Amino acid sequence: MNMSFEFSEKYDLLSQLDDEQIKHLVTVKVKKGEIIYHQGDAPTGVYHVKNGHIGLITFAPNGNETLLRVFGPNYFFGHRSLISNEDYHATTMALVDSELIFIPSSDFDNIVHAKPNILMHVAQVLAKELRRAENKFRDLANSNVTSRIIQALAFIKTRYPDHKWTRKEIGEYCGAKTETVSRVLGRLEKEGLIVKEGRGIVIPSIEKLYERAEELDE
Repeated sequence: MNMSFEFSEKYDLLSQLDDEQIKHLVTVKVKKGEIIYHQGDAPTGVYHVKNGHIGLITFAPNGNETLLRVFGPNYFFGHRSLISNEDYHATTMALVDSELIFIPSSDFDNIVHAKPNILMHVAQVLAKELRRAENKFRDLANSNVTSRIIQALAFIKTRYPDHKWTRKEIGEYCGAKTETVSRVLGRLEKEGLIVKEGRGIVIPSIEKLYERAEELDE
């Protein structure tokens, strides 16, 4: 099998299904800050982002939270736990108002049997996620640090808009050095994606910030 093509984690699900298969899909609208599923819940199906952005978050026993990654339009999530038959290892939250497609587990089985290319895509996504995890374990600081900083900045500004986040705090949140955070913030300011007001940071468009992070993850 020739695997030399450029693989993208994005997948236009609806264009791959016929009318009968689409009938079994469930459209879910979630507001910013709404939880889709909690860490420890049992999976009941697979989610696909139609529009918006969903954060994958873990919570430590002391209440501290860590943003693992962000799923944008045309991304699957919740697939790993369903396939491995394990409880969710993290919580998913809508970072902006979003619209999702939910595929119940029984319908997902039927769909991938009829459309094996979907299962192949999910398998490739799992392989890329494994490589990403291995890279982070090997060297956290070099694992697409710019994307992590951007995602963390957008996330914490959404969750805690009134807090004046320091570069050190942002770095601690996503596992990046303070000087690296400073460089990335400087670049984002030049690109017009953030505006610095004294010690504070203003984000004109959260969506554009997430889209910039997605470009780096491609």
